Amino acid sequence: MRVIPSRFRFAGVFAAAALVAATVLIAGCSGSSYSLVKSGTLTVCSDTSYPPQESLDSSNKAVGSDIDLGAEIAKRMNLTLAVKSTVFDSIIPALQGSSCDIIISAQTITKDRLAAVDMIPYFAAGQSFVVLKGNPNKVNSIDDLCGKAVAAEKGTIEADHIAGTGSGYDNTNSLDANCKTKGKAAITLQVFDADTSALAAMQAGTVVAHFTDEPVAGYEVVQGGSKFELVPAMTLERGAEGISVLKTNNSLRDAVKKALLDMIGDGTYTKILTTWGVQSGAVTAADVNATPAP
Repeated sequence: MRVIPSRFRFAGVFAAAALVAATVLIAGCSGSSYSLVKSGTLTVCSDTSYPPQESLDSSNKAVGSDIDLGAEIAKRMNLTLAVKSTVFDSIIPALQGSSCDIIISAQTITKDRLAAVDMIPYFAAGQSFVVLKGNPNKVNSIDDLCGKAVAAEKGTIEADHIAGTGSGYDNTNSLDANCKTKGKAAITLQVFDADTSALAAMQAGTVVAHFTDEPVAGYEVVQGGSKFELVPAMTLERGAEGISVLKTNNSLRDAVKKALLDMIGDGTYTKILTTWGVQSGAVTAADVNATPAP
């Protein structure tokens, strides 16, 4: 894996938000204490437009592998889970503004994010391209994207990777730079507030591919039946995703981490991922215990 953090969603604003909402001090199992937005509840911010990790079902209930992981973490902390749907591009400011206690939302661990919050590694995945069935635009390599339009969710690592913006990407290692270096036309990046809207644009034929997280891409292909397919050999960098916690709430971070490690140890973690078909992104206890470098 390259040093550059792979894929996933990247919150573009890290302005310090005042902690204006009231918090409740809860005694931890180890005798320590941590703050919660609401007593007895673990409130999670999540961009619920990102199946299979997080989305809303027909009853407007949050579902997905991340949601199930969050529910199990809450259970092991003797808390009830509450999910607050939050647009990804503003999700870290939402945490900083006390809208929630933690973020579980397919966030790649990046230097910029670590400057704003603590992150507990809990999953890993790469970047993949979804195209229409039969690949009518002949997208078989990165070069084939040059001069064409590609869709991605706003604020994601995928969008950064194309344009060469954001943490870990610049004008020398972006997909767009690859085109320019070879004398080809630039990629036209189309961004959308929701990942599902980016997929819809590809389905409508306004873009040639949807660039998204590996587990999301696989889910879209399965759910789409005969409509979509993945581009072979075009899954790019893999990187760790993290559960975000405020830097001032170390006791909560440690309690969440302990619950996750216990889930890995007794097999519940793998069972949840397998239920959603994303077990290839499983991490180990050693990965969780690793301290991401800022």
